[in-house]
Amino acid sequence: MLFLIDIFQKYQELIKLRAPKSFHLPHPDIHLPHLPHLPTPHGFLPHFIDQYIHSRWNHYFLQCCLASAFLILLLLIGDTLKTAIVVGIASSAFTIFVVPNSVAATPRKVIGGHLLAALVGTIIALLLQSPLLVEIVIEKRYLLDIAAALSVGIGIFVMVVTNTEHPPAAGTSLGLVIQCCQPSAGVDWSSISFILVSALLLSAVRIVLRDRMVNLL
Repeated sequence: MLFLIDIFQKYQELIKLRAPKSFHLPHPDIHLPHLPHLPTPHGFLPHFIDQYIHSRWNHYFLQCCLASAFLILLLLIGDTLKTAIVVGIASSAFTIFVVPNSVAATPRKVIGGHLLAALVGTIIALLLQSPLLVEIVIEKRYLLDIAAALSVGIGIFVMVVTNTEHPPAAGTSLGLVIQCCQPSAGVDWSSISFILVSALLLSAVRIVLRDRMVNLL
């Protein structure tokens, strides 16, 4: 009997020797970063009215008036029936006069974006005006809508590849394709001229007045 007890005790000691010792990883001291102090909105109705308008009201007033005056001039010269194109130029004017220091307001983006969008829209419009497609497009309006949407997508791709991204230029290709099946077929030189002249004038105004304008956003 004592012999069995002795064997059992040795067996327990052997198990204890083979059992792995517990290993505890030290807990690192985690320091949370200090969040930056955000300024408290101030001024009259700060959650509804821009808090900087009190100190920059002259910039707000001047730049909005310039945008309106520029568009009045363009609309008096251009064809106001081409809605998509006019909306695109109006959006460019918004970019120039509201965020003049943004990347999208640089001459490369404004002129290059509208130029490439006009090129894409003109190519697709000429394809739709070919004898094989023009009758089909006139009968099935949805094909024209698909082509117009594709012109926007292709224009965006070309602008991204050439680093001339200008969101308002999407209206340029859209407008040129939508009106391509009207009775006056061919290249719409009047619309293209209106687009390019507008882009050039907007860029020139930004270059001249950039030091006197600020971002309003």
